[in-house]
Amino acid sequence: STDSPIAAPTPTPRASSAPASRSACASAAVAHADRTDAMLAFTGDKRFLVSDSGDAFLMYQVKGASWIVLGDPVGPSEAWSELLWAIRARADAAQGRLLLYQIGLRIVPIAIEMGLKLVKYGEEATVELDGFTLETPEMRSVRKASRVAERAGAQFAVVPAAEMPAIMAELHAISDWWLADKNHAEKSFSVGRFEPGYMAKFDCAVVRIEGRIVAFANVWGTPNRQELSVDLMRHSEDMPQGGMDFLFTRLMLWGHDSGYRNFSLGMAPLSGIEARRLSPTWSKVAAFLFRHGERFYGFAGLRAYKEKFRPNWTPRYIASPGGTSLLRGLIDLQALVSR
Repeated sequence: STDSPIAAPTPTPRASSAPASRSACASAAVAHADRTDAMLAFTGDKRFLVSDSGDAFLMYQVKGASWIVLGDPVGPSEAWSELLWAIRARADAAQGRLLLYQIGLRIVPIAIEMGLKLVKYGEEATVELDGFTLETPEMRSVRKASRVAERAGAQFAVVPAAEMPAIMAELHAISDWWLADKNHAEKSFSVGRFEPGYMAKFDCAVVRIEGRIVAFANVWGTPNRQELSVDLMRHSEDMPQGGMDFLFTRLMLWGHDSGYRNFSLGMAPLSGIEARRLSPTWSKVAAFLFRHGERFYGFAGLRAYKEKFRPNWTPRYIASPGGTSLLRGLIDLQALVSR
């Protein structure tokens, strides 16, 4: 590598897109991740660029002329610059445009060094689990909603991944009803989808009423216990009032007892004041991102909902060459997510 801000390191990382290679990269995500969104490596719809040392990689996909990188690289941060310069070199060689999607603050200096323009499109909500409790005045609304569900007979459990086949048909029926009720189609790339092989890789939080599952969320957890989160969250027609608050709070308490440090509630869109300051180009695509660009699309996308859990908010960015390249890249991203 080099210290020069205008010269890229020699791109030595290797690309992986074959199924066997994808599986190996996904397994590496589990071994090295400190963020739960690394689990998106298991969805089977991405390519990977692996560091020369083999202990770090980034996830990406090519759509049209756009080379779209999802999130921060996974693995030791010392390899991140190498990986990002390498994907830049590959995109340039293919006369493509590079788009870094959902990147965090640690990537910002590298993106600036690469000459990319940054746009803040939202913030991630993270709850510290050390000392997490419902018994505070600030948690009154969540506590009240959870107790409504409890009085309706709601019971919480985390089903281990090894036991998922026994409940898969029940979960599938709930998922199908939820998608139809919300008029949603399954998404891809930046979110998971209900596919039995994918679901069976993770533990699953469930809410039961009289033995029947009425809500579920597949659980993402990093091996170092740094972060816990969920991917798909779906419920049946007869989920009791307060059921999702009940699921979240019980999972956070379970995470605390299991030694996890943080719980990620995912992204929230820009607030109204910030949105009004956006450039015209960005405004055209903001609505799509706010609907589909985060894991919690459907019913928990509002910042106000996540604010109930008193999280810390951290900015997330999109980086691109700027101008019309941003708009064209986001159009390709929409096609990738919605396919």
